[in-house]
Amino acid sequence: MRKDVVRENDYQNKERPSNRLRQFFDVFRHRFVDILKISLLQAVFNMPLVVSLVLFYILVRNSSTFASLNTVFLIQGASMVVTIPVAFIGLSGSFYCFKKICYAEGEYASSSFFNGMREEWKKGLLIGLLPGISYAAAIIGSFYCYFYLTQVNPTIAGFGIAILVTQALVVSMVAYYSISQIVVYSNKLRYVLKNSFIMTLIRFPINLLSFIIHPGILIALFAIMEVTMYVGLVLLVFLVGIGHLLWVTNTLGAFDKFINRESYPDFYRKGLSNE
Repeated sequence: MRKDVVRENDYQNKERPSNRLRQFFDVFRHRFVDILKISLLQAVFNMPLVVSLVLFYILVRNSSTFASLNTVFLIQGASMVVTIPVAFIGLSGSFYCFKKICYAEGEYASSSFFNGMREEWKKGLLIGLLPGISYAAAIIGSFYCYFYLTQVNPTIAGFGIAILVTQALVVSMVAYYSISQIVVYSNKLRYVLKNSFIMTLIRFPINLLSFIIHPGILIALFAIMEVTMYVGLVLLVFLVGIGHLLWVTNTLGAFDKFINRESYPDFYRKGLSNE
């Protein structure tokens, strides 16, 4: 079931981009201040995750024994189960804002953010548990594969780490599709997750590219060295909305193709030029 339709009155049809990719660049160019506002609002909910990542980095550098490293990785895994769902509460507000911008429904960053969060925070929290558990498994599992399985069989260890990383990647994609679905449609969570998983697999190449851009770049910056980690922190606070906009336009394009064309024609290509 779709959400209620709001009149499109932001700009005329001839002024709109012709596809979702062009819409991403159009919004980036003309609504950058709004992207910055949404990023700062999202940063409030990202703070627990940011603090846990910084502490994790510091503790890993200061841990010299296997026992201490084991404790640090276990604590970080547990923190992911808490901090990522909190971030996804804010994500429900961010995606709601960008959906309104892309659908040309009229948007005010602060009010729309909190309206979307108030409507969908419960589903956002539950959806956030999936990547929280997934990333916890990837962090802890990769640690044990590296320290235990490499001594037995390096190939098996590498294969195990690859499986853990892949499942985290797929679950992240499913979570982004799910958050985007709940701000567009009214549906039971199990159907939201089912649809998200299907669209994740069907559109895997473009989803992988989107993931490499966000959050892949942030993950790489945090993993490389201390200087790049601080660059990642700045991006995570001030410009994370760009990555969210990328995922919203990506998922809305999927919804147009697989859902709206047949089921909700007045949502099909909403906010785009019809010419």
